[in-house]
Amino acid sequence: MMLNDPLILTIVTTIVLATFYYAGRYLAKRSLVENIIENVLESLEKDGLIATRTDKNGEKDIIPISDVIAKAVKDAKTK
Repeated sequence: MMLNDPLILTIVTTIVLATFYYAGRYLAKRSLVENIIENVLESLEKDGLIATRTDKNGEKDIIPISDVIAKAVKDAKTK
């Protein structure tokens, strides 16, 4: 395929630019959503509305409410 023809060169260039534009938009939205979720979870944890634990990889897991209640009942019985 020869890119000497201006029409073919324009079409190929437009397709490449559109591909990178939409790929960039997709990746930007994805990281934006991840940042929003991370900030909301950190805020909820800081305010004491959710309980989390950090695993050995440094990732935080939300602790189920049943585990929190069971620990509270166990602690209350031992006192």
